Amino acid sequence: MGEVDTAETPARKIEDPSALNVDPDNGERLYKSAIIHTKQGTTYRMVAKMLPIGKLDIVHYACDLLPDGTPEGKRRVNRILAVLPQRFDSEIDYIQKVAKGNGEEVQSVWVHDLTALPSLIAQAHSLEEWTKKMAAEINRKPS
Repeated sequence: MGEVDTAETPARKIEDPSALNVDPDNGERLYKSAIIHTKQGTTYRMVAKMLPIGKLDIVHYACDLLPDGTPEGKRRVNRILAVLPQRFDSEIDYIQKVAKGNGEEVQSVWVHDLTALPSLIAQAHSLEEWTKKMAAEINRKPS
């Protein structure tokens, strides 16, 4: 009685809320990335893509950056869709205010501009290398 046949119900794919998929065939490109790190050890990562309409989709979250640059333990994920490019800098300011509101002091802010790179492949490679470099910097510094 009341049993559910799960064989008929396909598994629902769960999307990663922090994923920022970029489709160059639709005119999308990576825009910029930022990492904000506090003296207390919290790291915030932000990535933005440029849409063909000249607006940005932005994702940012707090995480732990492993030495290889992989974000782990993502939390407080924020997605902001179809906003003007100046919103990128406003979000950096917002993240710093959030950190301060949480009793933390911002130690470093790094921004990586990806707009001059010719292809999504070059952008992705540059972003990966830059993130590894920043992770090494964060893991080297005492928080």
